[in-house]
Amino acid sequence: MKYRIQKIYDRFVCLGAECEDTCCKGWQIEIDRKTYEAYRKVKGRLGLRLRLGMDSKRRCFRMRRRACVFYNSDGLCDVYRELGRDGLCQSCKEYPRHKEDYGQLQEVMLSLSCPEAARMILEDETSGAWVEKIQKDRERVSGRELWEVSRRILADLEKVREVTARIWRDRQIPWNERLAMGLAFAHDVQRHWDTEEDRTWWAEKLARRYLASGAPERFHKKLQEMEGDKSLSGKKRPRWAERRIRMAGWLRQMRGMEPVLEDWSKLLDEMCTVLYHDWDWEKYHTLCEEFDRENTMLAQAWENLALYFLNTFLLGAVYDGDVFGKVKLAVFGVLVIRERCLFVYGTQGKAGKEAMIRAAWQYSRQVENSDKNLEFLENDFLENPLFGLHAMLEALR
Repeated sequence: MKYRIQKIYDRFVCLGAECEDTCCKGWQIEIDRKTYEAYRKVKGRLGLRLRLGMDSKRRCFRMRRRACVFYNSDGLCDVYRELGRDGLCQSCKEYPRHKEDYGQLQEVMLSLSCPEAARMILEDETSGAWVEKIQKDRERVSGRELWEVSRRILADLEKVREVTARIWRDRQIPWNERLAMGLAFAHDVQRHWDTEEDRTWWAEKLARRYLASGAPERFHKKLQEMEGDKSLSGKKRPRWAERRIRMAGWLRQMRGMEPVLEDWSKLLDEMCTVLYHDWDWEKYHTLCEEFDRENTMLAQAWENLALYFLNTFLLGAVYDGDVFGKVKLAVFGVLVIRERCLFVYGTQGKAGKEAMIRAAWQYSRQVENSDKNLEFLENDFLENPLFGLHAMLEALR
């Protein structure tokens, strides 16, 4: 069994009452069966509170004013205070530590949805590097033949992720074109993933093509040759205007998500009103340029953000084969978070690292911490022309 662990993983320390937005609020906390049975046996006043504070049908803590009933006025957990860390349920004990299981590979990392973990991820000087460990475990229950197929697919996906990460780390390429190249690479991989038996051969061939000397220059030329859409008057819009149109469509589409953050719908409405109605194309473009000039020191943080999403999502294609969709999720997340930072910059006059950290964990909490919202996006990516390759490349120009 191979374990791949994020290098910064062990450095995380919960801020407790000092946290900007506690994980005890905003969502229902599931209780694992073992802890649930242990809570039912606790005696005394705490035992009574535990039994009254649990929903036995859904096996989760009840909520009061969108917070767990055990979240106290000091910003701390009464269960932790009475029983210590060992008395917490598995969800509370592990968060924001996150595990993904891919058969004989398990990857362990911090979740962006925690404010302190988000800070660590964006400030990570190792750019999301891993530490690998091998342990001899007993054979998995799954059949050997099925497992061998899964292992081959996983190896191909790891190759795709490695190549995409190399492209996104190449600082000789402009940032937006790095994201665009990674997206185009995943698109080309997906075409052969769906139609060819020898995925490994195609993954290697496409990797050589995208990593070859001169590939960034050739890709840049292709981007420049893309035709912009025309307005109703028949005149071509400026190329930079396309980005604003695409982002407006993306944010409006996100209104269909279930609200995890309390003010999610209000936040989207404010952003759409200011960015796409109050500001004209010229002002939007000017603010984009000013924002980029004043935040050049955040280059590493934006790179870390893209790599975080890539590491989190891509290997999940081992279950559904949607390689392109997983890279879309990464690019989409980066651009929506950037749009939030642009909104803050335009309305407050500045938006540096703190604004980026806040935008990152809020987005992650709304999207990553809801299976329903992730499924909503992945379905949209498959069916909605707003998220076709051409449309997403326009948003990156």
